[in-house]
Amino acid sequence: MTIREAVSRWTISRCEPLVPDEYRASASDELRRISSTDPQWFRLWASGVLTDLVETLDPEDPWRNTGDQEGAVVLPDGSPFGDWRNATDLLPVPSEADPSLDVGLAALARPLSPASTRVWLAAQSGRDAVLHELDGIDVGGAYSVAVPAIEWAMFRRRLFMGQEDAYIPQVCTAWTGRAEHIARSEPWDESGAARLRAGSRVEPGSWRLLA
Repeated sequence: MTIREAVSRWTISRCEPLVPDEYRASASDELRRISSTDPQWFRLWASGVLTDLVETLDPEDPWRNTGDQEGAVVLPDGSPFGDWRNATDLLPVPSEADPSLDVGLAALARPLSPASTRVWLAAQSGRDAVLHELDGIDVGGAYSVAVPAIEWAMFRRRLFMGQEDAYIPQVCTAWTGRAEHIARSEPWDESGAARLRAGSRVEPGSWRLLA
């Protein structure tokens, strides 16, 4: 299986909830394998995807304005980032207080690890900052750090753009080739990436309207 095919399958498994369990599991396993066999490509791909997703959130969105407080990543109000409760600024608190039983919050039932929150925070400073974080992780470990952060970014965009958010598959697919070019020190279409990003931003002020 090629890298492009692996990314396509992984992306489909995150965009279409009705794919069979074995499809999703094998798609995850294949991208995890690639993260070990071609760690440079994976770090470039993951840093590009995460940064573009975070940068296209509403500038006022608290999730786009996390900060560091004594080594922990926090929201602007000082609450810890990486817990399902972070999404209750836009979604109701589940009656059972169990996010795994709530269709709107189940995707966040597992908290982000501290390492994943660090790469999220880094994404606010740009792709190079994310790369720096991922470069410090042992080979094979970047998948479990980067992918949950990417999934949380997908989740947040969909609250504003809907489940059919076209930018998610576009950015995941586009960074497949971009990462290959960057790894080979070849030129890549940075201006095209910037145009796609600019045309896919969550409308400024959307968070304030929904919160």
